[in-house]
Amino acid sequence: MQAETAATLSLRSLLNCVAREYSDIASWKNGAGGLSFVIAFPKTGGTLSVPVLYRSATGHHLFGDETSLTEAGAKRSLTSTEAADLIVERLEPGDAAKDGREDLLNRLRSSRRLIAQALDARQGDLASLAGSHVTFIEAEQGLIAGHGVHPCPKSREGMNEAQSRRYSPEFAAGFALRWFAVDRRVAHGGHSAGSPAPEAWIDQACGAELEGIRARFPADNYALLPVHPWQADHMLADPDVAALVEKGLIVDCGEAGGLWYPTSSVRTLYRPDAPFMLKLSLGVGITNSVRVNLARELLRGDDMYRFRASPLWQDFQSRYPGLTLIPDPAYLGVTSSGEVIDGLSVSMRENPFHGAGAERNVSLFASLCEHLPERGSRLGALMRDVAAREGRPLDEAATAWFERFLTVFVRPVFALYLKFGIAMEAHQQNMLIEIEDGYPIGTLYRDNQGFFHHHRGHEALVKVLPELGIASESVFGEEPVDERLLYYAFINSTLGMIGALGREGLVDEAVLLAMLRAELQSLHDAEGGQSELVAKMLAPTLLTKGNLRTRFAQMDELVGPLETQSVYLALDNPLAERTRELAYA
Repeated sequence: MQAETAATLSLRSLLNCVAREYSDIASWKNGAGGLSFVIAFPKTGGTLSVPVLYRSATGHHLFGDETSLTEAGAKRSLTSTEAADLIVERLEPGDAAKDGREDLLNRLRSSRRLIAQALDARQGDLASLAGSHVTFIEAEQGLIAGHGVHPCPKSREGMNEAQSRRYSPEFAAGFALRWFAVDRRVAHGGHSAGSPAPEAWIDQACGAELEGIRARFPADNYALLPVHPWQADHMLADPDVAALVEKGLIVDCGEAGGLWYPTSSVRTLYRPDAPFMLKLSLGVGITNSVRVNLARELLRGDDMYRFRASPLWQDFQSRYPGLTLIPDPAYLGVTSSGEVIDGLSVSMRENPFHGAGAERNVSLFASLCEHLPERGSRLGALMRDVAAREGRPLDEAATAWFERFLTVFVRPVFALYLKFGIAMEAHQQNMLIEIEDGYPIGTLYRDNQGFFHHHRGHEALVKVLPELGIASESVFGEEPVDERLLYYAFINSTLGMIGALGREGLVDEAVLLAMLRAELQSLHDAEGGQSELVAKMLAPTLLTKGNLRTRFAQMDELVGPLETQSVYLALDNPLAERTRELAYA
């Protein structure tokens, strides 16, 4: 049963990608049986058809199970598994895409298996994960199917099944860290002025647990480096690391200490009693990238920390309340011949959810929005509770909820960019939303890796914050930064939230789109200046990242220049001022 549900979820995500990225061969057709989504495969021929349960203006659709393939005059039924595999094999049939097809098929099947295993393991938790109160780590480990517009949202390239179960959040995992004693001659570390030093943080949370190791490796000579257990084995085989081990400059001390819990990103680990989280390097292919901390990215946490402490942020927050920044102000690692070994670098993130804060009702956007068969989404459950408690129609409750979402997310995130040129990769996994009485009362942004600004805003920023973005290499041209903000914060998060509300049958998406359009126009009037961002948001087409085409091209979005990390393509904009015909089953 869980294998079938996982196949349905996997096919849904893939079809959403096709609808967004292959509109030249995909279409929506009304027939006697209702609305269908149809893919006419190029070159190989054949037409795949799947019934549509809900068509969203934002691209977050729901599909039925009765998939069929028509070719050579014959029609046959396909299972969800068969349909997904066939789509990958036939979308890009040429020899040039052969490697991309094989890689994508492997990742898609890996993702589907993990979803099935997670559904099986978490059956007893699914209802409570959609409850009125969910803690930070419950939400982080409750994202079962993942990104709704990605062909392989739960792939773990490099981990076997046993490792996936031990280290993946979907299984409510917790594990001890591996510790390396690193000779201070090759130890690498730093922290923001005003933030605890990384070793002080570790001693505060883990000191008693590490007394045995520290007795062997005194602090005067060695730094203790936390390493993901999977990554430790992987890096010990690296020639540079092996050479340091042979010289006694790195000593593998094994696993020690209490349990750390993987969050939705897999490699960021949490403890409810620690004032910091650990963002570890992990050489595993997750969605579009191998997750390794690059040297420049370690410094972006300082950029965010300094900006948050500045009068620029204090003044901004007084005018646009609702948004909180969670920086990574400290880091540790190892050098070899003066160069940082990226695979051993770890950044340390402030943890607002420790101690009493561990019980805060806070969730990443993706967990709120995730729709599972039979259960639906937590967002839907919250709306229904609010409507019942307040005694008003469901669409009124959903509209009031979205109005607060505009206040605590859309307004501050986009005003920050319009005012300062500071962009955040504010996608559904990087944004957290705090809930009180069923409504959003604030949002929190995490991930220093996606904190950057454009050249036009740089001069004004460095007058207050000298050298901001220089060492971290996080100053870019305005066009590519616009592009990233449009995808992550606007298409992925804002339109994704509208799609989630509409998909649950809570409210007509057109109502929410009109509210969003008015909010964006107001923001432009207040802060727009020379920026063309809002004009781009209201244009007939948007540039969006194509996750399916990016995977066919085998691109790693963390490697290379910002401008060439992913495939971007044009998308019809549901906010454009024109009539759109939407069909709902």
